[in-house]
Amino acid sequence: MNLRERARQARANLSPAVLGQLAQAAVAAGISWELALQLPDHGQPFFAPISAAIALGAERGTRGRQAIRMMTGVAVGILVGAAVLVVAGAGGWQIVVGTIAALVVTTASGASLMVRNQAAASAILIVALHPPGSNLALQRLEDALIGGAVAILIARFLLPVDPIPLVRDQARNLREQLAAALDEAAGALAEHDRKRAEAAVERIWRIDDSALAQSLLIAREVTRAAPRRRPLRRRVEKLGELYRELEASVYDSHAIATGVVRLADRGHPPPAEAVAAIEAAAKAVRAVEPGAARAAAAEAREAARELRDADPSLGAAVLAHGTVGVAEHTNRAARAREEERRLAETRRRASPLK
Repeated sequence: MNLRERARQARANLSPAVLGQLAQAAVAAGISWELALQLPDHGQPFFAPISAAIALGAERGTRGRQAIRMMTGVAVGILVGAAVLVVAGAGGWQIVVGTIAALVVTTASGASLMVRNQAAASAILIVALHPPGSNLALQRLEDALIGGAVAILIARFLLPVDPIPLVRDQARNLREQLAAALDEAAGALAEHDRKRAEAAVERIWRIDDSALAQSLLIAREVTRAAPRRRPLRRRVEKLGELYRELEASVYDSHAIATGVVRLADRGHPPPAEAVAAIEAAAKAVRAVEPGAARAAAAEAREAARELRDADPSLGAAVLAHGTVGVAEHTNRAARAREEERRLAETRRRASPLK
């Protein structure tokens, strides 16, 4: 990767949304520090800003949950570390006992990795750094509560993530991947290039829709947990319908890939109708506006019909079946998109100042 490509990648990584999230984490760290300093006899509240930064540095839509997990892990670790100190005092083997106890308790309860790590770290700090007569355990707990509370206030009440772009961004990425892979398969078939066709088919099979599914889960959680985003629940559900159709198109593209393999393995070039069908499927995948999507779906269905008429082979039939499936999913997605836009317009009219 040359310097220009690295610079382009850096700009992409530092999108306005990402820069905003980084700024929120930095501001939250400063606020947490100042708040913790107000507590009497608290010492240096280093963990309060760390807690806020860790929580707000999580992926969009998971920051409030991460803050809660962090506070839970710290509390468990403090309790375990304090118990070890009372029973056995401080020392090397006590650190071993405290660490394993914190990990066993959190793992047995099915806690997340964040909770387990924070519990182990807190137990170690309490056992290793606790001077006689100090209140280190209480201070660390107070720090975690302050930093976590500031993070939750920002993430769930003041500046919660907008779930609509969160889902749309992942859907756009998936559409682009799928359409590009189908275009590559069409080009390989047009040239009757078996190796290129195999590479294109492999590319189709490698498309992963899990990021889209995860974004939908996060969007639903945001609309449940963040009061400002609860009015978006119905829109998120419509986006869920829309993008489930996109996920289904990914699976129908597997049928197209199977047809491509069969047609590429034949000793003679495939019919032009096969290439046209794949191109029509790619066009349907790319279509976003409802009217354009319906037109692209009709074009894909017609291309599939023409392919069946031109080539009665199994490979052509499988490819045509996949193309029709993509067309049907595109039509259903267009209906869901119209409904989601209707809901958005209704909300805009009801709340013109929002």
